[in-house]
Amino acid sequence: MILFGWGYRTVKNYGPVRKIQCNKCSNETSWLLQKLTTWFTLFFIPVIPYKRDYLLVCPVCRCCLELDKEEFDELKSIIQDAKFFESEEAVRHMNNIVTEAGGIIRTETQLKFLRDVQEFQREREEKNKV
Repeated sequence: MILFGWGYRTVKNYGPVRKIQCNKCSNETSWLLQKLTTWFTLFFIPVIPYKRDYLLVCPVCRCCLELDKEEFDELKSIIQDAKFFESEEAVRHMNNIVTEAGGIIRTETQLKFLRDVQEFQREREEKNKV
């Protein structure tokens, strides 16, 4: 006895991508980018994906807009770029702009902050000595 089926679905959520006003619930929120995959199953185990839908989903009422593959890839790259710029590596890179000679350029605000931190550390060391 072989049990097979179809219609099992998995959803991959890539996160918020674009602010849109929903026609159904009239809320203006950041819609979620999702990929919905429909599978052929064998013994209740998803084996072969046979359909993929690319969607923008309203997080309030779950209304969705269907996208084509090119639009989905474009929005996905926007999300990935945004996640990179939020990462620690990007912050370090943006804070430390290295010149061709190997010097680091910092803004006046960054320099003032570093001076304040050094002064605070000196004051703490003086208190610990007493």
